[in-house]
Amino acid sequence: MEELTNNAPTVLGEKPELSADVKKQIKLFKQGVESCKQYRRKLVKDWQVNVDYRRGKPFAGVSDEDRVSVPLDWSLTKGKESQLFSQVPAVRINHPPHTTSGPALTWVHSFETYINDQIIEAGVESTMGEALPDCINAAGIGVVVVARQAITRDVMLPAPDLQTLSEEDQAIIAETQLMPDGSPIPMEPTSKVLDSKYSVSRISPADFLWPLSFTGSDFDLAPWVGRSGRAPWPEALRLFHLDPSEKDKMVGETRNPLDRIERISQDTLDKNDITDESVSFDEIFYKEFLYNPDATSYAAIHHLVFVEGKDEPVINEPWQGQQIDKESGTVLGSQKFPIRVLTLSYITDDPIPPSDSAIGRPQIDEINKSRTQMIRQRERSLPIRWFDVNRVDPAIQYALMRGTWQGMIPVQGIGTNIIGEVARAGMPQENFVFDRIAKTDLNEFWQAGPGSFGRDIETRAEVDAAATSTDVRVARERAKVGKFFVGIAEVLGGLISIFEEPSSFGEGFTPFVSKTLSYSILADSTVLLDSNQRLKRLMQFVNFTAKSGWVDIESVLKEVATLSGLDPAVVIKPPKPRPPVEPNMSLRLTGIEDLLNPLALAFMMKAGQAPPIEMIEEAKKLIEASVTPPIPPPMEEGGQGPIGGAPSDLPMGPRPLNGPLPEPAPPAVGEANPNWSALNRVNQRVVSREGDE
Repeated sequence: MEELTNNAPTVLGEKPELSADVKKQIKLFKQGVESCKQYRRKLVKDWQVNVDYRRGKPFAGVSDEDRVSVPLDWSLTKGKESQLFSQVPAVRINHPPHTTSGPALTWVHSFETYINDQIIEAGVESTMGEALPDCINAAGIGVVVVARQAITRDVMLPAPDLQTLSEEDQAIIAETQLMPDGSPIPMEPTSKVLDSKYSVSRISPADFLWPLSFTGSDFDLAPWVGRSGRAPWPEALRLFHLDPSEKDKMVGETRNPLDRIERISQDTLDKNDITDESVSFDEIFYKEFLYNPDATSYAAIHHLVFVEGKDEPVINEPWQGQQIDKESGTVLGSQKFPIRVLTLSYITDDPIPPSDSAIGRPQIDEINKSRTQMIRQRERSLPIRWFDVNRVDPAIQYALMRGTWQGMIPVQGIGTNIIGEVARAGMPQENFVFDRIAKTDLNEFWQAGPGSFGRDIETRAEVDAAATSTDVRVARERAKVGKFFVGIAEVLGGLISIFEEPSSFGEGFTPFVSKTLSYSILADSTVLLDSNQRLKRLMQFVNFTAKSGWVDIESVLKEVATLSGLDPAVVIKPPKPRPPVEPNMSLRLTGIEDLLNPLALAFMMKAGQAPPIEMIEEAKKLIEASVTPPIPPPMEEGGQGPIGGAPSDLPMGPRPLNGPLPEPAPPAVGEANPNWSALNRVNQRVVSREGDE
C-alpha cells in the first residue's frame, strides 16, 4: 500500500495529489472516526448521570415530594483520588548500560532535572487532578495529550547548501554578502521558531476516539488513537495552514448535547458560542507499519487531522514528535502515542470499563430512597395531643386547638388523663439496618475507608487480613496511575530529546538516548504524606542507616529540622573532629585469686586502676594492726603460767611466747548444750469413720 503522505517539495499553498489507495484509506479512517462518535454518544448519557450523582443532583426533574440526595460519590471520589495520586513524583531516569560512568553522568542528571522541571511547568499536576475523577467517577477512563506547541514565522534565510562551500568562499560571502561569482546569495523560506512550550492537557472522555475493533486495555497496542477538538480560528490558521477564504464553512459548533458530558441545551450552546469562532477537528495518530507495507520501523507514528467542512485531511504527515535518522533509519523522539489513556479495571473485550460510580449506583439509589423514606416518616409522624372535652373549659379547648396555650390549664376535677399524646408510628429498625448494609456494599465496591472490610469481620486477625487485601488492591491501582504518569514523562522526554539543543545537557548527549533511557518513579511517591508521617519515615531511615557510613546524613537532618519547624541553617552544624573512640572493655573480679592473676592485674594497670606500691604497703600495715592477735606475756620457767600471774586453767606444759592460743578440746556428747531437750511425745487415738477403734 502506498504511503499516506507525499514528502516531495511542493509550491507553497499547493498540496500533492493523493492516489486512489491513499484516498481510500483516508475514507476508511473517517468512517472509523464517525463510528466511534456514534458509539461514544451512547456512553456519554451514562457518563452524564455519573457526574450528576457526584455533584449531588441525581434526579432528572423536580418533584412535589421531598427527595433526599446523599452525595456519597463526592466523598468517595475525593478519597480514592487522594489515595492514588496526591502529589507530583520526581521522575527518575535509569542510566543506559554504556553510560554508567564518566561524563555521561553529567548529562543524565541534567536531563532528568530538566524533565522534572518541564513536566510541572507543562501543567501535569492539574491535568492529573482532572483525569483521575474522569476515570474514577465519570467514564472509567482518563485521557491526556502531551504536545509541543510552537509559534513560527517563515523567514528568508540562506540556502542550506552554502554550508558545503569551502571556508574561503564562506568568508567571502560573509564579507561581501554576495556569492564568490558576484551573484546574490540564494535565499529560501525557512520556518523560524519564535516561542515554544510543552503542554500536558486533559482530553474529555467525550472527545476521545479509538477503534471500535480494539478490545484490549493498553491503548499503546491499539492501531490508532485520537481525539475530537476545537481550536479558535487564529490558532487553527497557524496549526492547520487553512485558507482564510474558506472560513465560513469551517467555523461553527457542530456538537450536540450528547457530545458533551456537561448537561447543556442546544439553544444555550449556540448562544454561548456566537462570539467564539472556533474550528472543530478530529485528530488521530496511527502506527504506520499497520497501514503502510513499506514502513521500516514499528515505532513510526503518522499524524492525520480532519477539519469540519473539508473532505481531505489538513495534516497528513509523519508525527512531528519523531525524527528519523538519515543514516541508520532509527526513529528518534517519543516511542509511544502522545495521547495517554488511564484505566483502572477491565471488562472482557471492552476497552472502556465502567467507573466506580457506575458500579455503585444501585446502592446510592437505595440509600437515597431510604433517606427519603426516613424524612417522610418524620414529617408524617408529628406529635399530636388529645384532651377530654368533658373536663376542659370550652375557652381553654379553643386555645389548645389553636396551639396558643402555654400557661396553667384550668380543669374540672383532678387533672389526670385530661391531656395526652396520640401514639406515633415508629420507624422500622430494619430501615436502618438496610441503610448500613447498602453503605457497606458500596464501600466494598470502592475499597475505600474502614467500611470496606465487610459485615462478617469479628476478630483482629480477620481485620488484618481484610486490611491487607484492601491495601493490595489500592497498591495495584496506584501502580497503574504511576505507570500512566511515567508514560506521560516518557513522551515528554522523547520530545525534549529532539527539540532541545543537545549541548545544553552536557557532553555525550544525543537524541539517540530516547531509545535507550527508561523512566520510573519511587514506590508510593504519588501519595502525599503529612509532616508527622514524613518525619517518622526519616527517623526510621536515620536510625537504620546513620551508622553504616554509606549515607550523607546532612541532607536528611536538614529535612528533619525543617519538618520540626526549625531553621536548618541555624541548627545544623558540621560535627567537630573527635579522637578515635577506644573500645570499651569490662573486667569482673570475683575473688582474691583474680587479683593475684598477672593478666588481670595487667588490665587494671592498663586502665589506671591498679594501686601504687606505697598504697599497698599502707594496706599491709592496716591489716596487720587490725587482724594480728595480741602477744601473750612470757612464760615462767617450767611452764606453770605467766610470770607473776595466777595459775592457768589450761593444761600444763610448755606454751609459745608468741602466736595464737591452742583451741580447747571439743566437749563430750550431750555436754555442749545441756539445757536443750526433745519435746514431749503426744499419743493420740485414731477412731475410724464408723466409730470403731
